[in-house]
Amino acid sequence: MDLASAAATLYALLPSEFTAERNRAAKAARAEGNSLLAKQIGRLPKPSTAAWAVNMLALRKPDEVAQVLELGESLRRAQEELDPASMWELGQQRHKVLVAVVRQARALADDLGVSLSDAAATEMEATLRAAMADPDAADAVRSGHLVRTLASNGFEPVDLSGAVAVPGVLAEAPRKRTKNSADDDGGRGTLPRPAVSGEGRAADERPAEDERPAEDERRAEEERRVEEERRRAREEAKAEVEEAESAVEQAEAELADAEHHLTEVSSRRSDVNRELGELRARISELEEELSAVDREAGYAERTRKLAARLAEQERTAARRARERLDRL
Repeated sequence: MDLASAAATLYALLPSEFTAERNRAAKAARAEGNSLLAKQIGRLPKPSTAAWAVNMLALRKPDEVAQVLELGESLRRAQEELDPASMWELGQQRHKVLVAVVRQARALADDLGVSLSDAAATEMEATLRAAMADPDAADAVRSGHLVRTLASNGFEPVDLSGAVAVPGVLAEAPRKRTKNSADDDGGRGTLPRPAVSGEGRAADERPAEDERPAEDERRAEEERRVEEERRRAREEAKAEVEEAESAVEQAEAELADAEHHLTEVSSRRSDVNRELGELRARISELEEELSAVDREAGYAERTRKLAARLAEQERTAARRARERLDRL
């Protein structure tokens, strides 16, 4: 067992099963003599509910996740090529796809016995949007090892610090080539690019111009979502810190109890050892006294036998004297 395989098992579990199984795996690694792996497993963080739901999508609904990420790749290409018509069309598709995938994720969670709140669903959508905007975030989502949700402001790379349980799995797994990836001849994939020549180009660009206020509003909404996501992440991190500090306090209390008990047992052991020493000394004295008594008893027995012989001799002499007296 290595860290990557242990994480793959843990992050495929239900939230209610995670902690107990993580402790069991760490104990098993320690029993095998791999203390470093045991520590690494023991430090794997429990994913947030929204991150867990994204992991379940990646593991159980990979086709749906691939659809989202392929659409994000197409959007990024359209932005790089400054193609407003494609950006507008793909932007419309993005909203529909995200709504559908989040709905599927909530249904999947329900099937697994976990209820996703509206807030968690919003965090999921923000994570998928971030994955659409950033290839590295897309790899993080594909990994199925998320421990927290992601957010993107649409301009800067997505912050992935502490987002993936085992960052090494991203480096080890090459990025998957999607069906919309560019061909060797520079092709753009299966999504068609609208004709853009003459009046047709102007007509195609008008919807994008008309949609600028709506796009600004969407960006503002996205920024609000990002800020809300950060607020929730801070609250969740604060709750995790409080939980960890509470666990530390409990562990320290248990340690103090154990040390107190050890002190009591050590004191009792010293008392017992002292009493045992005293008893051994007394036994030695008694054994010496018994030896002396045994010797004295032997002497007394020999004296008794001698006295018995003398008494018998005296009784015999007295009987003989009485017999002579009777004859006279």
